[in-house]
Amino acid sequence: MSSRSIYEILAVCSPGLERILSGELALLGIEGEPLPGGVSFKGTLEKVYLSNLWLRTASRILLKIGRFKAFSFKELIEKASRYPWEIYLSTAKAIKIRVTCHRSKLYHSKAVAERILKAISLRLGREIELSREEKAPLLVVRLFKDEVLIRVDSSGGDLFKRGYKVAKGPAPLRENLAAALILLSGWDKKAPFLDPFCGTGTIVIEAAMYAANLAPGLNRSFAFEKWRNFDEELWQNLKEKARNVINPPEGLILGTDFSEKAISASRENAEAAGVNSWVNFQKIEVSRLKPPAPKGFMVTNPPFGKRLKDISPFEKLRNLFKKEFSSWNLTLIYPDKKLPVDFPLKLERIAFFEHGGQKVYVFKKQTSG
Repeated sequence: MSSRSIYEILAVCSPGLERILSGELALLGIEGEPLPGGVSFKGTLEKVYLSNLWLRTASRILLKIGRFKAFSFKELIEKASRYPWEIYLSTAKAIKIRVTCHRSKLYHSKAVAERILKAISLRLGREIELSREEKAPLLVVRLFKDEVLIRVDSSGGDLFKRGYKVAKGPAPLRENLAAALILLSGWDKKAPFLDPFCGTGTIVIEAAMYAANLAPGLNRSFAFEKWRNFDEELWQNLKEKARNVINPPEGLILGTDFSEKAISASRENAEAAGVNSWVNFQKIEVSRLKPPAPKGFMVTNPPFGKRLKDISPFEKLRNLFKKEFSSWNLTLIYPDKKLPVDFPLKLERIAFFEHGGQKVYVFKKQTSG
């Protein structure tokens, strides 16, 4: 298969973010079909590379290898061994295989994975082992009504791992979820931007990358770079184009937190992300915040759950918006359909996604002015 071949591609995302991911693809000139947990589209390797390089809210980019019916393990091995595994696994010694089975005669996921592994070994003429290593090539296999769908991961690890999380903190928001929150807020990249519970800085850093048009995948490697059909020239051209469109943001992008340790971690992560000159972090307790401008966007992940013994952060936010911040936009998340305090303004529940193993809801207040 050449770089001009047309592939069936799936951009995977957290359930609830399909619409916003579809919008991201549209900005890349890619028309996709939203599905539960992702957006499917067709395209050449260029679209595989572009989606890995530019998508902020996706988790992985999967490529369809094949689809066929299988009613026995013998048939599964025979049909799976027909595919050109040498293109995607030419140097692999071990791989990961994730299997789900529903309403099929072959219902044991571990046994299916073992037969797929055997089929690949037969095709390659050498033994391949199963691995649990994060960087091992990944196959995603789905059986539904005896139909087998096999996809290969082109990303080589979760796309939210941009590579800048050098300093850790409690209950961090994944980078792709932080990006989703920013996109859902409707921020125009120019108005002042503030996260009053910045933690390790993820939302602020993602805001800076978004405002600067900095491709989130620019400084990491991908699984497709090890494929036999990898087009090095095309990939380098796409990365060069991405570098050329970076435009340092002009507006204020600010993160505050009551913890000196959090501010230190935020600054360290911002430096690793290459955005430290575009952001500002300050140690300020939320109740002492003053608006840095008459209007702006506050986007935040307030402490809740195990991080929180009372509702004081939400009370403090409510008090801010009763007074000086009344003309600001607000977007936040909370793991319930109803917020723990009543705000003096209407907050609409506009989306949801999973964070830390639980469903959280996105609430948004938009000013009319």
